[in-house]
Amino acid sequence: MSFDDLDEARVLHAALSDVFVAHSGGRDNPEALTRVEKLCDAAASAVDDLECRVAMRGIKAYAKLFFSADDYKGVETPALGALDHLRLRIHNALSAFRGRLGTLEQERLRDQRRQFELRRRRQAEPRALSGDGPEQEYGPRGVRVLVVEDNEDSAESLRRLLYHSGYEVAVAYTGQDGLRAARLTNPDVVLCDIGLPDTNGFVVAAALREDPQTRGVRLIAVTAYGQDEDRRRAREAGFDLHLVKPVDPEVLLRKLAGAEGC
Repeated sequence: MSFDDLDEARVLHAALSDVFVAHSGGRDNPEALTRVEKLCDAAASAVDDLECRVAMRGIKAYAKLFFSADDYKGVETPALGALDHLRLRIHNALSAFRGRLGTLEQERLRDQRRQFELRRRRQAEPRALSGDGPEQEYGPRGVRVLVVEDNEDSAESLRRLLYHSGYEVAVAYTGQDGLRAARLTNPDVVLCDIGLPDTNGFVVAAALREDPQTRGVRLIAVTAYGQDEDRRRAREAGFDLHLVKPVDPEVLLRKLAGAEGC
């Protein structure tokens, strides 16, 4: 993932700040207004983000007043002079733009870490050294299982159980990450919790069923929601099976073995 657009936007932010530091406003700086408008347009184009574009539109609007020749008519200033009021507005808009760039950078870094963790969890890990001989394998290598579970301890326990039982396993901790991972890994089976931090498993199941790439996947709900209404909603959303936590590992593996080839 490239961060070049954020670096470019920060350069443009600095250039905009310099313009307002170097010029005092008013009718004597027409070239400054032209430069501000060009910089704002470039900054809005650099980053595909609504909040950034809104901030740039605000700066352009305030700059037209700041560099106007009509003594700032129409500027409401209950506590400040008109010029100081416009400077404050411009400063706030520039700060909002810079802050949003920082937020976007953190979101991209978190997404990178999630993608890295997803790839790491799909890598083969060595068997533990033991004198008890090879472990029993319930499922053959090549059957791909995606676990969508927000509790990291539960997700890790499932991952280890499935891996050492012969499955290829990927893990996602949110519904949106689960949908992206499903399109990325093309799993044969999805084990999905119902209670997720950003959505719920019913929405995830319905989205998987609507996507031509994933609609044939075997969907199994693994959840603490075990009422009749929960089971009904799970069926309507597209789940093939509904398992209530805590699920006995032997039961889960038998159910998965029966799901192979489906």
